[in-house]
Amino acid sequence: MKSRTLRTAVFLMASVMGLSAAAGDSVPFRATFQTAPVPIGPCGEGCFALEIRGTGQATHMGMTEIAGPSEVSVPCDQQTGTSTLTSANGDTIQITFSGTVICEGPTLADPVTFQGAWDAIGGTGRFTGVTGSGTYSGGATGGSGELLLIGDLGTPHTN
Repeated sequence: MKSRTLRTAVFLMASVMGLSAAAGDSVPFRATFQTAPVPIGPCGEGCFALEIRGTGQATHMGMTEIAGPSEVSVPCDQQTGTSTLTSANGDTIQITFSGTVICEGPTLADPVTFQGAWDAIGGTGRFTGVTGSGTYSGGATGGSGELLLIGDLGTPHTN
């Protein structure tokens, strides 16, 4: 009798949790990437463009690739850009980001640290219609870096 009651309780909890997630509630999201920023060239006075690619691990995605352009304004210590996170099965999440960057030297090979905020702006596959936001932080030296994304993901409510 206890076993049947326990199974029923677990089934009901799983059903309620499934309905809650389907209704558009947010879930925690965390991703870590090893990146390879590649300078593309200038994007204005005191600004340089980068292509940032990398691989890592993300909750709800598993092994994930990240790729996208970034612009860094040195006089203002600002960074903006977009990235696409692609899971192993090809489903994607697109994000925009904006934050600060601190360059520890005058060349692109010198260490940099960065932090800011990101917003999910779309997705494909199981992430179609995704919403969400969070923070990012990391650093790079020369051609390698690390990136951490922390936040929440959700889907729009459907009627």
